[in-house]
Amino acid sequence: MVKEGDQPTHTLTSYYRPEHVEGTRLVDPTPRPAGKGGGFRVLYDAGYEIDHMKERLFARTPTSDEVKFLQLPPGEPVVELHRTTYTASGTVVEFAIGVHAASRFAWEYDFQVPDSAKDEKGQ
Repeated sequence: MVKEGDQPTHTLTSYYRPEHVEGTRLVDPTPRPAGKGGGFRVLYDAGYEIDHMKERLFARTPTSDEVKFLQLPPGEPVVELHRTTYTASGTVVEFAIGVHAASRFAWEYDFQVPDSAKDEKGQ
């Protein structure tokens, strides 16, 4: 669970291929943060440099366990995140599922407009 002060904001569970993390701190089954630099640092140190990721977000009604765990007020939805992380060669190195209290979390994206949206003069 991740908190801001004493208030829980979300959970995040990452899954890795055993051959990518064998012998690292990520194989410890105890739920906890991966340490300084997180799981991406462990992957980088093992030779798997992150290149890009794909995220899927959707809102839903929380389970009773999520209401209790995230200390949600009645009627508050959660936003579930599914993230797949890749190397430049397309190797999947992480799949993560996050459950976020909708009122305590925000996403912001900044990305280039594809070339197909430009006119013939490149503008």
